[in-house]
Amino acid sequence: MLRAPKESTPSGSNVHLLLAYVADLELEVDRLRKQGQFVQHQARESLKRIHRLCADATQARNTPPPLAEVDQVAKQLAAVLRDLQEPPGYHPAHDQVIAIAVRPLAEQVFRWQQRLANGTEVVLRLDLESDYVEWFPARLRHILDNLLSNALKYRDPSKAEMWVQLALRVSPEGYEFRVSDNGVGLPPGEHQEVFELFYRAAPARAAGLGVGLAVVKLLVEQSGGTLTTDSGEGQGTIFVVVLPRYHVDDYLM
Repeated sequence: MLRAPKESTPSGSNVHLLLAYVADLELEVDRLRKQGQFVQHQARESLKRIHRLCADATQARNTPPPLAEVDQVAKQLAAVLRDLQEPPGYHPAHDQVIAIAVRPLAEQVFRWQQRLANGTEVVLRLDLESDYVEWFPARLRHILDNLLSNALKYRDPSKAEMWVQLALRVSPEGYEFRVSDNGVGLPPGEHQEVFELFYRAAPARAAGLGVGLAVVKLLVEQSGGTLTTDSGEGQGTIFVVVLPRYHVDDYLM
């Protein structure tokens, strides 16, 4: 269970801990499902492209296939597989407070979400007041995963430069993560609705089921933090996550 300071432990905390644990599992399952689907798609498309190159070369009087293109396809698939081999830095069954290196975590999460969203043209900007935070690695990864995914998914192709920024500010009370972008933004009056289950800001945003942000908000709040947003239509979106400090011997099991 999560061991918070005794003076801040509320009555009925077991229910809160259970909700946070369920939210954590929900996000982990969703992450693995998307990851598996993406890898299968990449493998199929890579093999189809290689087969097509070989077939075209065969029809052209037995000319050898363009090896440079085959090599490029193979390298792209190998890069995806290398990303999968990078350890996430935690074991989902035992999430203990540790010192987390924010920059490599953010870069790894952003790189993977770029692949999922096909947003290789989007630039990641980092403005980190500290290189490390002491928090729960599984939950922090899920939070960054969903907020960076949201920013990439709703980028604005009409902008000359598309970017996503992660800023970190540190205080004696905790950590403030600010994820901002210059994407399509939210229509007026829909700032709070983004945290509701199954919400999508149609028609500007793609249709589908929206559970990620709602579960992230639950996870943040059950961990003692807050998640807020500010946005203007066509002006991008800002998500602000404030997380309380915990001791390195606190854990969730």
